[in-house]
Amino acid sequence: MLFLLLVRLLPVGGMWPAFVAALAFAAHPLNCEPVSEVSYREDLLVTASILAALFAAMAFMRKPGAWRNFALGALCCAALLFAVSAKENGAAGPVILAGYWLLWRRGERRGPWVALVGAGFLAVGAFLAARFALAPEHSMIFTTKPPRLGGSLASTLQIQPRIWAMQFTQVILPHDLCADYGPYSIRNFSFGMSAVIVAAVICGQIYLALRDRIFALGMIIFWAGLLPVANLMPLYRPIADRFFYLPLTGLAMMLARGLYAAGRLRLEARLTVYCGVTAWICAMGVMSFEREPVWHDSLALWQDTTAVNPYSPTAADNLGWALLDAGRNLEAGVAFKRGIELTRSKDPDPWAGLALASDAVGAPAAADAACTKAAALDPRYAHPEELVAALVLERDDAGKLEVLARRNTKP
Repeated sequence: MLFLLLVRLLPVGGMWPAFVAALAFAAHPLNCEPVSEVSYREDLLVTASILAALFAAMAFMRKPGAWRNFALGALCCAALLFAVSAKENGAAGPVILAGYWLLWRRGERRGPWVALVGAGFLAVGAFLAARFALAPEHSMIFTTKPPRLGGSLASTLQIQPRIWAMQFTQVILPHDLCADYGPYSIRNFSFGMSAVIVAAVICGQIYLALRDRIFALGMIIFWAGLLPVANLMPLYRPIADRFFYLPLTGLAMMLARGLYAAGRLRLEARLTVYCGVTAWICAMGVMSFEREPVWHDSLALWQDTTAVNPYSPTAADNLGWALLDAGRNLEAGVAFKRGIELTRSKDPDPWAGLALASDAVGAPAAADAACTKAAALDPRYAHPEELVAALVLERDDAGKLEVLARRNTKP
């Protein structure tokens, strides 16, 4: 879809730049997470839906026919609605649609386009309003609200540039990719250095956008896709590779336009650009090939994550459960103790895991103590079936924990 979109946007002769840019998007290792992990499919659905909306908009008003244009408009709005219903960052859709209209079709009759763009904003806005206004007050799964990054908006504004700087460098040269980032992941990015990197990226994009409408649309897609996951609204996970799936299509658009422009350079310069981009794409492909096995199973994933981010409590806890499922109970106990240490004993889940691991290696006293601690931190751990309903525990683990909970329940 991205390739076909770029072919339509680029001038005549843009097929090869479109192909190379789409290949760069497909090969980028940042996309391993949303493609490999089925529970992150919403990022693929958002991107595919927004691209479908752009295809419908491109055909809109191209030919006369009220019913034809009404159908295209309805298809465009339906795609935008599907995007935001897949994930909240689908709210970028109407902004991208408006950008396409103003950059490509502004000279046409304004009324139909105002109606189309307005309908897109209305559909998406109505869904988001319902999404937050009608959400149940209490959820079995999301029992706590996401905390503000850093504890306050001021702290968020100091941390977010460091996150962006780290992510921008990963776009060019991916490094230390991880299923659970944290403060350890941005330790090498000071606020000052990060502010310079972010400012340079923004200024460079604005400079190019003011000179070419393809660069401008690419910039709109990049930031419209990135800002909804930029911690300005509290998120459960502040950083994730999948957050860049939609923004990378905007960068691919800018790359395609740059490659098309490079075709007018002298032969030596053109060859230098083409060889450099080819080498970079090959490197991205190799990195993706090496990254894919990390997502083969839970054990591989959380072993890799703890190696890259040793201070991730999520990784330590999930590694413990993966080891427990693999029958490696002693190692699971070590991982759970690490999770308890990282959470300062405030998370019941590693305590519950430690209870099962201790019981499996024949340490009932330690198992009982850990089980009691888990239930003290969260009463649901005394009734593990509630945790199955809340998607916290798998049924097999819950059954084993139920035995321990009953053993530790006072008559």
